[in-house]
Amino acid sequence: MLARLRLGVLRLLRLNATPHGIALGFTLGLALSLFPIPLLGMLVAMSLAPLVGASLPAVYAGTAIVNPLTGPAIYFAELWLGGQLTGARLPSWADVGGYGWREWMQLFGELLPAFLLGAVTAMVLSSALAYPGVRWLVAAYRRRQPVDANETQAMSTATSESD
Repeated sequence: MLARLRLGVLRLLRLNATPHGIALGFTLGLALSLFPIPLLGMLVAMSLAPLVGASLPAVYAGTAIVNPLTGPAIYFAELWLGGQLTGARLPSWADVGGYGWREWMQLFGELLPAFLLGAVTAMVLSSALAYPGVRWLVAAYRRRQPVDANETQAMSTATSESD
């Protein structure tokens, strides 16, 4: 699992894009995927990426942070954060254990403002941390890694063929 994560990070660092484009893409994907409607954030981020000069693979990497395994915990954290900011009382599992669909819908309506505030706060905070962090990481990696001779040859060949 850690090997796959490391490989994914290396692929992100090696993208053929500027550090700004990679950082912007990752941040855009991460921030919009935190909006609590699954897949909507990814679709919006992928649509906006070309308009703002963000790297599409980096957008996808950012949206992959919120996935079916991590999503419930992240959404719960957004609800908790919103509850802390608004002072909304979050029920315990013992309280909601016997709820029917009507009680769940009523609870959803009561907690929606706190949930949305928590989501927007998480989006802003993650953006403020992700963009400079990813941009610095990509730039630092590229300063330390010499360009591979094969990559240079492939890039020059591709450039000469396109002329």
